[in-house]
Amino acid sequence: MLRPGMYLQERYEIIEKIGSGGMADVYKAMCHTLNRLVAVKVLKDEFSGNEDFVNRFKMEAQAVARLAHPNIVNVYDVVDEGDIHYIIMELIEGITLKRYIAKKGCLEVKETIGIAIQMAQGMSAAHQQNIIHRDIKPQNIIISKDGKVKVADFGIARAATSNTQELKAMGSVHYISPEQARGEMVDARSDIYSLGITMFEMVTGRLPFDGENTVTVAMAHLQNPITPPKKCNPNIPECLEDIILKCTEKKPDDRYSSAEEVLADLRRALINPHDPIFDDVDFDDPDSEKEELSSGSKGEGHSGRKSISKGIHSKRQDDITHQLERIFSIAGIIAAIIIVAVLLIVMTQLGGLFFSGSSKPQTGETAESTVAEVTTAAIADGQVTMPNLLTKPLPMKEDEARRILEQCGLQMVVSSVEYSNEVPVGYIMAQEYPEGTALEKNTVVNVKVSKGTGTIDLDTMGLAGMELQAAKTLLTEKNLVVAVTESFSDTIPAGNVIRYEPLMPKEGETVTLTVSKGPSQAVVPDVTGLTPEAADAALTAEGFVPGCIGEEYSETVDPGLVCSQTVPPNVPYQRGLPVQYYISLGPEETIIGATHYVASINKQYNLSLDLGPGSSRTSVLIVVRLRQEVNGRTVVKDLMEPRTVVGDSVIPIVFSRIEGADGVEEGTVELVDLDNNKVLASYPVSFFKTEN
Repeated sequence: MLRPGMYLQERYEIIEKIGSGGMADVYKAMCHTLNRLVAVKVLKDEFSGNEDFVNRFKMEAQAVARLAHPNIVNVYDVVDEGDIHYIIMELIEGITLKRYIAKKGCLEVKETIGIAIQMAQGMSAAHQQNIIHRDIKPQNIIISKDGKVKVADFGIARAATSNTQELKAMGSVHYISPEQARGEMVDARSDIYSLGITMFEMVTGRLPFDGENTVTVAMAHLQNPITPPKKCNPNIPECLEDIILKCTEKKPDDRYSSAEEVLADLRRALINPHDPIFDDVDFDDPDSEKEELSSGSKGEGHSGRKSISKGIHSKRQDDITHQLERIFSIAGIIAAIIIVAVLLIVMTQLGGLFFSGSSKPQTGETAESTVAEVTTAAIADGQVTMPNLLTKPLPMKEDEARRILEQCGLQMVVSSVEYSNEVPVGYIMAQEYPEGTALEKNTVVNVKVSKGTGTIDLDTMGLAGMELQAAKTLLTEKNLVVAVTESFSDTIPAGNVIRYEPLMPKEGETVTLTVSKGPSQAVVPDVTGLTPEAADAALTAEGFVPGCIGEEYSETVDPGLVCSQTVPPNVPYQRGLPVQYYISLGPEETIIGATHYVASINKQYNLSLDLGPGSSRTSVLIVVRLRQEVNGRTVVKDLMEPRTVVGDSVIPIVFSRIEGADGVEEGTVELVDLDNNKVLASYPVSFFKTEN
């Protein structure tokens, strides 16, 4: 087990243990090379000697290290250091989705869709690299403090190819896909099933399958139809229920084939939460279809959705047939026009042969005019031709398109204004009818107009260094949501913006502003001689955390005032860290010829045990103290003056005569690291009464 203060690779300083799983322990650490916090995932001792486990552990890291995506916990390094095997990962400060669901009971619809979108984005990035997670569950989803969703713990992930047999790695049984439960080969659709179960839990606050043991739950995934989420929560819109049920089909072929398909429907549901996903179904007898859907959902799980799929397929076939008929009709008209024109030309020429004296042969110009007249005559009976609004290299602008259609006797209606990465703002994106379509006069033509990419370049707004409230106002005017985090800065004044992300957000998205808390360090004030209240105020004003940790005798400071502090005064020190102090008891009374209580100690302590590898290049400010409880109060006395020693020193803790408080027979000798305000070692001592 690693301990706080230890170094790995003479680079990563262990701060604290933050988690533990079946195979590994996770620690928070500081990377002193890049000056950033990281997570260190260390294979447990009982597995370090097992080559299979070590290879599996490293396989996880090597697979995930290829991924770089904002919705996946990044892996920075994979290290073997002696018998210690560990990976260095991105540290995410936040809460697991499992705890978040437990805290809220169930999530709101838009919140569920937003989280699911980010999960699917991370899954999609992994699937594109042929990496299947195999253990998607709320416990492996982390929501950071700034709202980002991260897929974590690819603990049983494997690099999958179409020719690789599944290693029968079972994910958590409550979220496992049917094919995993059978030990069959899995692909991206297995992760999609687990995503569907997770979405079910988010919106209902419960799992769809449960049982007395893992076998019972696994069998339920194999055999039992999933309960429609709306039966558990009537507020769930049909579109989201459709997505969940399609994700959780028993057969992989009936599910979404990719995370990208899930994303498309989730985004649609986010924009129009009350429109069903299958809203393009158009049956001749809608009432009978509703009955079929109702019957299927009650008795056969998802058969109702399957019938919808069949209806969609039938509808699309009808649409295709209709389009072909229209194309053939138009083609027939054009062919007829050409034939008539040719016949006219031929007849004219023949007429010239038979009646050579009556007129001159027609020229090519005359023939073209004849064709034009025939064409006009063919559509003149209350019809006009649809023009092309999608000209190259750019389509028409909205005003120009409206003018052209009005000249043709058509009316233009903008049916939607949508984002586009290809079409500039204000230009036509799509037209309802293709160019050349014969339309009745005054027909309404629906068009889509681009509102551009919708992205806003924050670099052009001068946010860096701006006062927070001014930055909020600018971003709100751009229809952006503002989130704020704080960080120390030695260059940006307190209350001003240090940085922002993302750099190119779209309207409605969240921009996170990191605001300065001022310099990371401040000079520690001298609080000796002050009352505890005054000392607290002085330390708090400089950004430190104050606190009294005991009392000690002092020859120079009056009782009740601060007589010493854990961090020396007038030196730079990290804000946010504790600076504590001792209260004076006044001078220790020594009565000649009276009884004394004394003790002795003979110990030594190796500092490298705490500082770990690389300790020879560090130094520590230490002190040895006596701590006793005297009349219900903690009394502390230095047994030696504070001194700085090299980090790999062996400290002698040898005192032949330690004088304690009168009448107190017990105490503790402590070796204290003053730099980190931490007790490195403590030794109980017993006091014996003696005469001077």
